[in-house]
Amino acid sequence: MNVMPAANSKHKYLVLGLLCLGWIINYFDKVAINVAVIPIAQEFGLSETQVGLILSSFFLSYAIMQPIGGSLADKFGSRKVILISVICWSVFTILTGTAWSFLSLIVIRFLFGIGEGSYPSASSVAVAESFPQHERARAKSILTSATTIGAVLATLVAASLSKHYGWQTMFVILGVLGLFLALLYAKFLHPTGSQAVKAKSSADKLPLKDLLKISMLWKLMAIYFGISMVNWGMMSWMPSYMVKVRHLDMVSMGALASIPAILSFFTVLGTGWMLDKRMVGREKYVISIGSLIGIISLYLLSKAPTVALVVTYQAFASIGLGAAVTTTLTMPLKYISPSSVGAASGLIYLGGQIAGVIAPTAMGFMIQQFNGSYDAAFWLLIIATAIPFVVGMTLRTGSTSRQEPPQAVTPSV
Repeated sequence: MNVMPAANSKHKYLVLGLLCLGWIINYFDKVAINVAVIPIAQEFGLSETQVGLILSSFFLSYAIMQPIGGSLADKFGSRKVILISVICWSVFTILTGTAWSFLSLIVIRFLFGIGEGSYPSASSVAVAESFPQHERARAKSILTSATTIGAVLATLVAASLSKHYGWQTMFVILGVLGLFLALLYAKFLHPTGSQAVKAKSSADKLPLKDLLKISMLWKLMAIYFGISMVNWGMMSWMPSYMVKVRHLDMVSMGALASIPAILSFFTVLGTGWMLDKRMVGREKYVISIGSLIGIISLYLLSKAPTVALVVTYQAFASIGLGAAVTTTLTMPLKYISPSSVGAASGLIYLGGQIAGVIAPTAMGFMIQQFNGSYDAAFWLLIIATAIPFVVGMTLRTGSTSRQEPPQAVTPSV
């Protein structure tokens, strides 16, 4: 057995820290539009359906880039793909602040999605390049927890910046922050430890047609689709719901939105530890139980009579779905050949981003059709949560099996 040198052992944590910072800023740029659409809709006179289309235009291109970005990271390494992604999304974040019409917002957000779309799967490749298999669930859970930090800060920061400086200046500030991140990556992001050498020299890289034969990947795509319908639907419309229906001001809304995200942060970290230590081969139970908690919590949220109960039930939903999504995203790192992690992760992320295309527009359409009522929109999310609950119970993984195409299963080391 080869032992990773001490320098490389320390460097992998630097890589992980930089990737976490990238996810936080990624969420700043991604979530800011959900707050900004409130003044944007007033300024441009947009309907709920048009707002939904603006939010969904990003996810359409973002979804397309998921498997492409993952395959590129498998081929060329994660560093190059991540650098290009960060620069592109930062430039289009700045350009969002220059939008002058509904159509210009659609185009800019579509291009923004192309720029950002490679980052999720490329960051998974960076984890696989830097960490041995038995540490990847914890490393990925830390990375996933960074998204909850981003969600905590993004809504609050975006609401404050938009209120004090206007939505246009807010996007410029966030874009410049992303360009500064690119400079940090150019200097310090080098996921080139022994795991990277092993991945790049591996001869068992799977072509896309063989990856598509792995039934577990299709199931994980469906699970991530259902969870993401809730995540992106809530992220897109809860700010408007809390302001328009529950009559909160922007800053109060942003502060309350941080509570479910903080609880989700601790859930994600705890789930990563549990997956590596206690639940190897039993991941399906985490997904299904977490999804059931989400179903019950979303139903109670839709009937909640007070703001306090809305936040409470949203927090329980975040805990359940946080456990389920962490499990889903770590499974490729544990059960797929290291040389194909990028493409496999990209396919799973594709399922989630398809949900991102559908959820904001579908919810906006339902809200408009029901004269501002959110009841039908919440039922859409409840039904979506049933997908990971049902599909999760059909997952089959052995505690020592790595998923390969039919007739090519090999034991993991």
